Amino acid sequence: MLRLAIFDLDGTLKEARDPYVYLHSRLGTLAASEAFFADGFAGKISYAEWLRLDAALWKGTPVATLQALFRENRYLPGAEETVRALKRQGVRLALVSTGIQIHAEMVAQELGFDRVFCNYVYATDGILNGETRVGVPEGGKGAIVDALLAEFGVAPSEALAVGDTRSDADMFRRVGVSVAVCPNHEAARQAASLVLEQPDLTPIVPWLISRGHLANL
Repeated sequence: MLRLAIFDLDGTLKEARDPYVYLHSRLGTLAASEAFFADGFAGKISYAEWLRLDAALWKGTPVATLQALFRENRYLPGAEETVRALKRQGVRLALVSTGIQIHAEMVAQELGFDRVFCNYVYATDGILNGETRVGVPEGGKGAIVDALLAEFGVAPSEALAVGDTRSDADMFRRVGVSVAVCPNHEAARQAASLVLEQPDLTPIVPWLISRGHLANL
């Protein structure tokens, strides 16, 4: 039976697949971000530097503005129901996202996650000041899963991971049960126990019950 469920956020629980592109698009900074996007994607600059450059474009923006924009980024069908169904059965919940805390902590509070791992953009008096901290580096999700298994004393066979990207495949390989939601990379598809081809998490709980991973309450 499952004792721990670990979720990615963007493209897994929420519609927008890339929180940085989403914010740049909404804040009018997308064109400016393209100057360093290719270098970041190619690994020519560090992940920390990429985050710093993103945040520099948002400096001076109220945190409340970002909160409002993230609220407009809707949950995928079945996302809220799936998380809450797991919680009702006593499954511990962790959110592991390469997005920022303004979004991740909001979702964690709304859905009742026990642990949150994400990246940070800082503010002074409610205004973004350009300072950042990397909490989940690209390629770092696997190590976080290892730490969560140890913290909760959970065997890999008792853990579920849900995600959509290549970095989520690192989580999938460390747990006994995994779900890829419309995966955008073959690595995630190949590593997953279940692949959802539609952006809808509704099938997850019935599938877990049918495989004996959850009780049929």
